[in-house]
Amino acid sequence: MMNHKIASLCLICLLAGLLVFAGVELLLAGSAPKVTGGVGFMMTNGQGEEVRAFAEFEAQAVFDSVNNIWGRGWIKYHDADGMRFRVDVQCLRVFGDSMALFSGPVVSASDTMLIGQYLLVGVYDGGTPGSKGDKIWGEFYDQDPGCYHFPPGTPADVESGNLVVH
Repeated sequence: MMNHKIASLCLICLLAGLLVFAGVELLLAGSAPKVTGGVGFMMTNGQGEEVRAFAEFEAQAVFDSVNNIWGRGWIKYHDADGMRFRVDVQCLRVFGDSMALFSGPVVSASDTMLIGQYLLVGVYDGGTPGSKGDKIWGEFYDQDPGCYHFPPGTPADVESGNLVVH
């Protein structure tokens, strides 16, 4: 009789602990850093000409115990020259409430030479509704660049749309 009560008490404690753990996991998942947006900007193409470009993205951090930068999400890009590609985001690193880095491999593209390349994107959220003050950088790499440094070069000013680092 006493062993049955102890076993029941242990089972209740185990279930309560699992419910608490599940609740904390859901709470953390709801507050994970993320970056979202749909923006238009001018960029320089391979011929040195300025072209209008558009990028849509949604990336969310997926925490691990080492560096908290694993991510998931996507980037879709197209420009006035007809270039199109899609990236599967694999890492996201958010700096405060205004800057973020995210990267991943190109999984489909109008130029098949891009497939398998990695795109590293840096964004700055100017903090206002709309595009005012927002900036975006991007660079392709042969290997995974991770989310440790901003892409080289000068950022493009976002001219339309909005991006949000949250």
